Amino acid sequence: MLSDLRYRLRSLFQRETVERELDAELRAHLERQIESYTRAGLGPDEAQRRARLLFGGLDQIKEECRDARGISWIETTAQDVR
Repeated sequence: MLSDLRYRLRSLFQRETVERELDAELRAHLERQIESYTRAGLGPDEAQRRARLLFGGLDQIKEECRDARGISWIETTAQDVR
């Protein structure tokens, strides 16, 4: 529970760092899936296409991750105040 709170606070106050980490992690997962498809015998273009279909849009996944943090209401309120 304490680590969860710490993560949420970090997400709130170190947003750029957390966003970079999220982007890097998602791209690493995508690259691993592409490598998996390539090892299975698909060409590079087809492997990349199938991996993107499997994952969906990276921006959509990022938004789902942000929502899962549970601090979006705080960010939205801060934007409204500004």
